Amino acid sequence: MNPKASSGDGIPEPSVKTIEGTEIKSSELIFRWIDGYYDGILSGFAIWRGRLCYFEICDDTVHDRKFTVHSLSDEEATRAIREYEEFKALHGDHIDLLPDGSYAGGTCHTTMEKAAADGDAMAAGTWQPPVSFRLNPIVGWFTSATL
Repeated sequence: MNPKASSGDGIPEPSVKTIEGTEIKSSELIFRWIDGYYDGILSGFAIWRGRLCYFEICDDTVHDRKFTVHSLSDEEATRAIREYEEFKALHGDHIDLLPDGSYAGGTCHTTMEKAAADGDAMAAGTWQPPVSFRLNPIVGWFTSATL
């Protein structure tokens, strides 16, 4: 991916050549859930060294996809977990990952159930747009052919 390219939110995408931090073995990560998906996992959340982190793809031009790992503050981790729990309650647990990064399976509510739940959240004033963690500090990176 071009370091000057953007994912549409105006934030430049990281370049593999400019990744800071250390290489993290994927076996050191406990994968939790998917945040973005398109023909494979693009981003999500995992636990590394006892803390919830955000990860996102930075290079999918090779067999092993490369991901950056971003740190989260305690407040950001709390919000991410809350948003995940709300999503899961409204839409199902089909975004869950097993600790090794494989899919946990799970259920997905029907489109009508999703629309009704989202409408209820908006009507109640509890819906908030998702927060991006793309600008958070990069603490490392990993490669994976399985994500």
